[in-house]
Amino acid sequence: MSLINIIYSAVKFVFNFRVLEIRQAWRTSIVCIICLFINRHFLQGEFPAWAIVTAVVCLQSNFGATLKRVKQRVIGTILGCALALSLTLLFPDNVYLSIGILLVSILLAIYNSLYNTYSYTYTVFFFTLGLIAIFSTIFHNGREFAILRIEDVALGALVGTLGSLVLWPDFARKTFKNDLLKVVSEIENYFIIIRNWVGGEASEESVYAQKIVSATSNQEARNKISEIYYELGSKKYPLKEYESFILSQERIHYSLLNIYNTLQLNSYEKKINGLSSVSIQLETIQDFFRMSVARLPLSKRNIQLHDTGNEMKLLQKLEKQAEEGISHYRRKENSLDHKKFILLLEKLVNDIKLMNEEINKIYDYYHLH
Repeated sequence: MSLINIIYSAVKFVFNFRVLEIRQAWRTSIVCIICLFINRHFLQGEFPAWAIVTAVVCLQSNFGATLKRVKQRVIGTILGCALALSLTLLFPDNVYLSIGILLVSILLAIYNSLYNTYSYTYTVFFFTLGLIAIFSTIFHNGREFAILRIEDVALGALVGTLGSLVLWPDFARKTFKNDLLKVVSEIENYFIIIRNWVGGEASEESVYAQKIVSATSNQEARNKISEIYYELGSKKYPLKEYESFILSQERIHYSLLNIYNTLQLNSYEKKINGLSSVSIQLETIQDFFRMSVARLPLSKRNIQLHDTGNEMKLLQKLEKQAEEGISHYRRKENSLDHKKFILLLEKLVNDIKLMNEEINKIYDYYHLH
């Protein structure tokens, strides 16, 4: 390949805005330049990096996620500045207190970034608290420093928000369908990998890896719902109904996990190769699950493509087969472990039934709106 072709391919790749990472890189570069321009020609602040860092941090994969991050960073900054100034006014020139606040804030910021659901808000809050407290004690102009901090964060948040909205925007709602499909496909893969493990065709590491993938896809879909809410509010989209559906997937996920753990830890593990009926029961229940999620409407238009009458007949047939299979399996043995496994299978079937109820609620929403 000639040098010209290499350069052409590189330039073509850099301007390929169909790639999410390329769009994000261009957005980030442009908002950084805008922040520097505004600071140099208008604000002339002492710490232009604050605005740049805020803009970059707030730029997320879609507009809803950006709004969510902006809210977290602005609230954390304002509350951190307010508390730090209050403490330094109550205890002026107390260096030991400021150092203590700084150390505790750093520890809490690290802890919350690792273990808390609302980690970013708390991380920004504690970091700002420590920074303003120590600066106010050393330089005695904490009020001006806090105002400057808030101004720069507000500028970065504004530029980041506009960049996410104007520069090759991505919206959470447009990609949410893919997230839903990924959730159900990973649950089905979890069915398959457990059945393969029962038959000796998959390792425990494979089951564990699929468990992580399935749980992660559920969490990503739930996060996407909150991002859609920031974009659209609660109107014109069944956010609560879809969230309830995703929660039903999590229940199915944990039912499968309990079945796997039961097989792995109790006396079944010693004779797992002889339990072909275990795989058969899971396969029958998986058919019921597959038909159930096939009914999931991804949009109002999608409802018109479903033959509801035939779908419900087939669904009822598969549900009956799953229940009859468990009933037949119950009569094979009467041990305590066997009874426990039967209860877990029945719970799995019941979770799928509850999932169907959530799907029906989505249908009801689209019919009413």
